[in-house]
Amino acid sequence: MSILTNWGYTLVDDDSLFDMMNYAEYCTYSGRSDSAERVEAEISAACASIRNYVGWHLYPSASCRFEALASDRRVIYHGSDMLVQLPARYVSDVTVVTVDGTACEHFHIDTNGLLTVFDVCMPKRYSMIVVEYDAGLSDAMMAPIKELIAHRVTHAMAVPAGVTSEASGGVSVTYNATWINNSRATALMGDNKELLIPYKVQGVF
Repeated sequence: MSILTNWGYTLVDDDSLFDMMNYAEYCTYSGRSDSAERVEAEISAACASIRNYVGWHLYPSASCRFEALASDRRVIYHGSDMLVQLPARYVSDVTVVTVDGTACEHFHIDTNGLLTVFDVCMPKRYSMIVVEYDAGLSDAMMAPIKELIAHRVTHAMAVPAGVTSEASGGVSVTYNATWINNSRATALMGDNKELLIPYKVQGVF
């Protein structure tokens, strides 16, 4: 049971990604009690957008497997050491590092996902590097993300799907295209992206 993610690695013990917020949590964070069916759909959309922006699954903490050729852009060499930029942050543990099936015993990982493997013989360009590791936010770290999801979903719920104007009695409101686009659960505004910077995967070498 595993899933190859959109971000270049495998979640080892999972066959799907679940949403980072449920309906009850949305009601708590937003103070609203909108239609559960639509809220859940918008939550899924917001979660997918956030994960795609940060470039990894983000939550929960999970066992991961990253495979790359020695010539991959996430791998460089510094003297006799090999640096691998994993597609993750908040890496809590690395359990396996191999080069062409040979285990590497000495390595160091930082929470930003930069793995340093010490005293590695220069591999061939087509050598396969495998790293197994645990990464992801804990429940205690999720409050800012859940608040952001609730914010995006609340914006999406403010305008019924497909509606560009509303009227009641003698009062009518027409929504401009920019406002409608910004109200989508998947639309991440500038301040949303700023909040997500600490969770965004580091660039490659």
